[in-house]
Amino acid sequence: MLESLSIVLVPLFLGYLIKSHNVTFIHWVNKSIMWLLFLILFVMGCSLGQLDDLARTLPNIAFKAAVFSLVIHGLNILCLMLYDKRYPAPTLNSQKEMPSRLKMILDSAKMCSMVVFGFVVGFFGKAYFTVPHGSSTYVLIVLIFLVGIQLRNSGINLRQVFFNKHGIAISILLTLSSLCGGILSALLLQLPISQGLAVSSGMGWYSLSSVLLNDAWGPIWGSIAFFNDLSREIASLFLIPLFMHHFRATAVGLAGATALDCTLPIIQRAGGIEAVPLAISFGFIINLVVPVLLVFFISIPL
Repeated sequence: MLESLSIVLVPLFLGYLIKSHNVTFIHWVNKSIMWLLFLILFVMGCSLGQLDDLARTLPNIAFKAAVFSLVIHGLNILCLMLYDKRYPAPTLNSQKEMPSRLKMILDSAKMCSMVVFGFVVGFFGKAYFTVPHGSSTYVLIVLIFLVGIQLRNSGINLRQVFFNKHGIAISILLTLSSLCGGILSALLLQLPISQGLAVSSGMGWYSLSSVLLNDAWGPIWGSIAFFNDLSREIASLFLIPLFMHHFRATAVGLAGATALDCTLPIIQRAGGIEAVPLAISFGFIINLVVPVLLVFFISIPL
């Protein structure tokens, strides 16, 4: 477990040590993260395409990912709405135009297309090559290192992160409700509880969860984790504006790990500038919690 945890946390913290004011360098880091993510998803698709009995495997992936997504996100919404009822936090109406949901949906579609492309290559090329087990781990290490650099240079104040009581509370609630959703999903699907907990620990960070579960239990589980976590990002594009006015904690919490990057513009425009510190605090904490939970639950024997 410690070895797996060091693979995730060491590059993250090493990257966080690098502070740069070079705009070109930061732009290169952001671009590199995207290309490495594409590569990881392509490799995962190749591994999936080289499986036997695909006629049974693909519906199995779709069904399990759908169950995990519906149960986990449903419990997230329930718990966060109860928190909003207990600690209401009305937001200012933002007059800014909402970012294009179509563009963000297309960005998510690009991720799916890389998996599909890798699947096609793996399926038709399995007679000529085999994807080495764990090959995506090396790419993931570089990606997490760059994510650490990205976090350090995003202007986040650590005092603002760790002393925001609402950000901490929402992080705890999302984590606990997600884990409960993972347990319930595992019971419904008759799976080991540890697998349900591992899938639920991704909380939107699909580039990390898909690789770790792929390396631990094969491409089927990597794909389930990917689609479960990607569904959180897609749902957030529509649910954040819907919940923001009366249920701010729910709107921010639904974003999961994506609250720190791709859904932050949605949060800002839907809830105004006052919602941003909460989103940053929550998103930063979740991004630290996810790797620890994933590695811990994966290390539990089935």
